[in-house]
Amino acid sequence: MRILVVGAGVIGSVYAASLLEAGHTVTVCARGRRLAELRTGGLVLQDAATGRWTTEKVDAVATPDGVACDLVIVAVRRDQMVSAARQLAAMEADAMFFGNAAGLTQSLAVAMGHPTMFGFPAAAGVLKDATVRFVPIRAQKTMVADSDGRRSARLRRIAETFDSAGFATTISTDPEGWLTAHAAFVVPIQLALRRVDVQPRRLAADRALLTTMVRATRQAFRALLSAGNAEIPRNLRALYLLMPERFALWYWRKTLSGPRGELWFAAHTRAAPEELASLAKALRAAIGASARTAPDLEALLTS
Repeated sequence: MRILVVGAGVIGSVYAASLLEAGHTVTVCARGRRLAELRTGGLVLQDAATGRWTTEKVDAVATPDGVACDLVIVAVRRDQMVSAARQLAAMEADAMFFGNAAGLTQSLAVAMGHPTMFGFPAAAGVLKDATVRFVPIRAQKTMVADSDGRRSARLRRIAETFDSAGFATTISTDPEGWLTAHAAFVVPIQLALRRVDVQPRRLAADRALLTTMVRATRQAFRALLSAGNAEIPRNLRALYLLMPERFALWYWRKTLSGPRGELWFAAHTRAAPEELASLAKALRAAIGASARTAPDLEALLTS
């Protein structure tokens, strides 16, 4: 498959490199210093879990104009998604917005002028000195979805493409619901991290704040379920809604104390404060439309 990846941060770089390694034709659209890095040294990545280094030569362009492709993966910040949609609307290729677009799925489809696709990655990390240091998130599958909720042939083909690159993939029939459920999981973690200067080890050691964080997601999940959201992943339902609270506290204490606390959550929390505020607003609206409340989430939002 011919793929254009718009955005060469952590996610765009990880997926572009894996798709290249799997034999697909990949072009990356980037700007400024990052564009120069890609043209000079290619995609340079280190898997923090295994220590494996990967370097992939890649075609890098400054604009998507004239790039022949079958799929555009739009791996840009949340606040850049609508402007990217307007820029890409005239392209004939399928486009997938690859990040948390909760609250934006309808406006993005309108901006594109036709049904589009949404996805969410299963990796996280940091970009520093032209190198992406990342970790795959094994407990989470790469999500793909059509804006119209269908399991179309094109969507299944794209899921197979991600599978071919080593990313276990799941198809959602409700992208807005899936992305909102993910926001209910990640927003409390990021808000709690902000309370301790984005130091994950400090959060792990603060039992009271950690408890508020876990309860915020439990309450948010219950509110979303009451409103008919069926897209909360099974592993997160088990962790937050089926198992005792003490298990979730143990899990997050362990996770935030290790390198995953930095690579999964802290690095992105520092780099994207505007995205956190926008996601929190979308999550608040979704909970407000339900029959339940999330007082611990409100405590994190207002304190």
